[in-house]
Amino acid sequence: MKSLLIAAGLALLAGSATAQTTTTVTTTTIEEPQIDSIRTYVTREQTTSIVAPDGFDVIVGAPLPEPVPLYRLPEEVGVPAYQYTVIDGHTVLVDENRNIVQIID
Repeated sequence: MKSLLIAAGLALLAGSATAQTTTTVTTTTIEEPQIDSIRTYVTREQTTSIVAPDGFDVIVGAPLPEPVPLYRLPEEVGVPAYQYTVIDGHTVLVDENRNIVQIID
């Protein structure tokens, strides 16, 4: 009986550890009119493109490193909840946690 309780306790702990390592990535779809507005705005602002930091892959869901500068998008662009930067010539939209939500070519 004692062995059964210990085994059950270990199984419970293993299940909890697995649940804690689960990561959820939320994808955001920005429609074409908004993408066109973002492209126009970024081009007009002449935002300088930076080189991706060493070891950093620009992919949706990745957190943007702190030294990368972020810029606000005006409300008229249609996505005021996001900020952007330009990395390796691509406009990169990020959420309030600096997670990449979309890459615009």
